[in-house]
Amino acid sequence: MGVVSILFPWDFLLLDKMSFHIVILKRGFGVWKIYLKQFVVVFILIGMPLLAGCGIDRIVNSLSLEPQKTTKPLTMREAEDLYEKFYKVVIETGKVRDVSGVLPALRHLPKDGGGQVNWTTAVMGGYLAPRGSLDPAAEEEKPLNLNIFIEAKVPLMANVVFPHSIHTYWLNCNNCHPKIFIPEAGANPITMDEIFKGQWCGRCHGKVAFAFWPESNCRRCHMVPKKMSGQKENF
Repeated sequence: MGVVSILFPWDFLLLDKMSFHIVILKRGFGVWKIYLKQFVVVFILIGMPLLAGCGIDRIVNSLSLEPQKTTKPLTMREAEDLYEKFYKVVIETGKVRDVSGVLPALRHLPKDGGGQVNWTTAVMGGYLAPRGSLDPAAEEEKPLNLNIFIEAKVPLMANVVFPHSIHTYWLNCNNCHPKIFIPEAGANPITMDEIFKGQWCGRCHGKVAFAFWPESNCRRCHMVPKKMSGQKENF
């Protein structure tokens, strides 16, 4: 400590051979800028996902050397238009493409970023049109055309638009309400950590519905950036 307190210009050559912190005194603010940039990059790659509730193992698994396809962020209106298109397809058409003679059965169905079947795209593309009941005399129920805005509780994390149409196409209302989700605004304190543990949306997603990873699957729910929802936002 005494050497640092009596620094002279001719001492800099000696200091260059000493500890990292003393060398910084010679090199000036340039070194600080370099390490500050490195800190910012590491924080963006690891710190922000951890704040959003992502475990370190999921962050490591999501890193890939393959180029990622980028998609244009959607506004709230564009997201609702997307789900409106799904609703119209299942209500007005319900026709199925002819893919007879193809084995295995899932080979020609559209896939998501993880290589798994994208069932929503399969329905919209006319690859399949499942019946609502095994009883041939049962009346078909229409999906509920209702979108719910869910604000992400982390800054910079895109918000969620939950489409009832896609979910009620496959499921009855009592599959989710009221045991998993209370049908009341603000009554469900959803967190990503609990979803990863199999609660809330995790009751199906990651099991029988599309998984959370790769990162492209995140955007299937978190599709509306902050300040573009047209809704009141608190985060």
